[in-house]
Amino acid sequence: MIATAAKGFANRAAEYETGRPEYPEALLGDLPLAGARAVLDLGAGTGKFTRVLAAHVAARTGGTAPRLYAVEPVREMAARLAALDLPVGLLDGTAEAIPLADGAVDLVCCAQSFHWFDYEPAAAEIHRVLAPGGHLALIWNLRDERVPWVAALTQLFDHHAGGTRRYATGAWRQVLEDPRFRLVRQSRHEFHHRMPRSGVYDRVLSTSFIAAMAPAEQAAVRAQVDRLMADHPEILASGRVEFPYVCELHLLQRVG
Repeated sequence: MIATAAKGFANRAAEYETGRPEYPEALLGDLPLAGARAVLDLGAGTGKFTRVLAAHVAARTGGTAPRLYAVEPVREMAARLAALDLPVGLLDGTAEAIPLADGAVDLVCCAQSFHWFDYEPAAAEIHRVLAPGGHLALIWNLRDERVPWVAALTQLFDHHAGGTRRYATGAWRQVLEDPRFRLVRQSRHEFHHRMPRSGVYDRVLSTSFIAAMAPAEQAAVRAQVDRLMADHPEILASGRVEFPYVCELHLLQRVG
């Protein structure tokens, strides 16, 4: 993970937790969890997706529930995950140096994290810890930019992003051409993240390159969000924000 991400997420771990959406339950039906002996949430953050996996394990009946692991390198985010007291082995490591044995897991999940990894060492490590025939799930909650105010919010992000690693750059797609992995499934699930007005500010301020800004620069961004909210009164038409997202999955299988 590059320095901007580490600094930003450390500064705004609280806003990340409140401003970022959960993951739709329908996504679990697209994941090969039934036969998994062990699952890794890689780049787990504050545990947004870890808790979805943990709930699945808790609800599972029959057979042996998979062992859950989570790796999160940012100390402030890992602390929030640890405070959830989930049935998960929280490991100190990175995508480029995963502290697990060869073939230790059957499924690696990267929820909102894969674009941050240094591709070659991370891909090699993921391939190493996956058992033969194991799967890699790349998951992103994407803002639904078909909605005008969401498109305006994306313009705000684009203005400040610079060269930051993001889903939108598409650099992560090199894994789709990597002979060590084979794409087996893609899916999309639309949903809404319901939150108070303050959640829009938390969503913006928890963005890595904004969270890493100096306080005066962040204040200027907050003023831009004020103007966006004023220009789009429909954001609060129902009294709470209905933030539209599309959860996108790319499921790959380990080759070799």
